[in-house]
Amino acid sequence: MQSVFDRCPPGPVIIIGSDILGITRSDIAHAFHCLEGGEAVIGPSADGGYWLIGLKRRPRHLKPFANVRWSTDEAMAGTLRNLAGNRVGLVTAKADVDDGVEWSRTAAIRGRRIVRPTPASPPSSR
Repeated sequence: MQSVFDRCPPGPVIIIGSDILGITRSDIAHAFHCLEGGEAVIGPSADGGYWLIGLKRRPRHLKPFANVRWSTDEAMAGTLRNLAGNRVGLVTAKADVDDGVEWSRTAAIRGRRIVRPTPASPPSSR
C-alpha cells in the first residue's frame, strides 16, 4: 500500500479493501472530507484492521505501515502508532469478508441470499 501512496500524483489518495461490501458514495466523500482537515483517515473494521486508509500526502508523505502486524487484531493500532502526532479522521466502521462465515453474514448487504447447493437430480429417462 505504501508504494501506491508513493507513486500517485500529488494530492489525497484513498485505498479501499477489495473485501468490503456496502460502501457508499457518501462513505468515500466523507473520507475525502476528513483529509481536508487532517493528514490521514481510517475506516475501522471489527476485526482490528481497517477497510479504508487515506493520506493527504502534503506537505510530506507519511509512512503508516512500518512494522504493522498484518492480519491480526493489532493492524489498525499499529498503523495509528505510526501516525501519532498527525490528525487522523475516522469514518464509519465496516465489516470485511475474510472467510465463509463472514460472507454468510453479508447476505442482507449483498441483496441476495446464499443458496446452498442441492444434490443433482438424476437424469430423466426419456
